[in-house]
Amino acid sequence: MSGDPLEIARQALAPGETLIWADRPGLHAYARTKFPQVIRGVLGLAVIAGLHWYGYVPDWRSSTENALLFGFLAAAGLYCIVLVVAPNIARHAARSMVYAVTDRRVMILSFWPFRLERSFAPAELDEPRAMADEGGRGNVIFLERKLGWWRRSAGGSYQIEGFFGIADAPRVAAEIAKLRDPGDPDPFKDED
Repeated sequence: MSGDPLEIARQALAPGETLIWADRPGLHAYARTKFPQVIRGVLGLAVIAGLHWYGYVPDWRSSTENALLFGFLAAAGLYCIVLVVAPNIARHAARSMVYAVTDRRVMILSFWPFRLERSFAPAELDEPRAMADEGGRGNVIFLERKLGWWRRSAGGSYQIEGFFGIADAPRVAAEIAKLRDPGDPDPFKDED
C-alpha cells in the first residue's frame, strides 16, 4: 500500500482525536521480529524429518488411522514451512502497515493480507522502551507481558507490541510516555 502514513492514520482517527505521530515500520526491522518463529519452524521440520527417517511416518494408504496421522503430520509440516518463511511474509506485510500515536491511543494499522486495526489505550501500555542507534532509528516497545501457558504459540511466550525500525525512536517513546501519564490535569486540587 502506498500513500502518506500521516494521511492513512488521519483516516483512522475518531472524532475529536488528534494525531501526534505516524510512520511506517522498517521492513528489515519488522522481519527480524519473526526470527523466533523461524527457529521453531526449523525444529518442527527436523522432528518431522526424523520421524520419517526412522520410519514412524505411517503409510497413509494402509488404514484410516494411518491416513489421519499422515494428514496431521502433513499439516504440521506446512505450518512449520509457514513459520520458516515468516520473515518474508512480515517484510511484505510491513509495506502496508502504519504506526500511529494520538492523544488518546497507540495504533498499529495493517492492510495486508486483510485490514486490521489494533489500538492500545493508555491504561494498557507499559513504560515504553526505546532502543535506537546514534541517528535515532530503532524500536519502541510499549507492551511486554508474559502470556499464560494456554495462550502461548509458535510466536513465543510473551506478548510484545511495539514500533519496529522507526525514525526518531526516543521522541516517539517520549510521546507514548506522555500519553501513558499525562500528569495532573489540575495541579491546585490538593490545596484546600
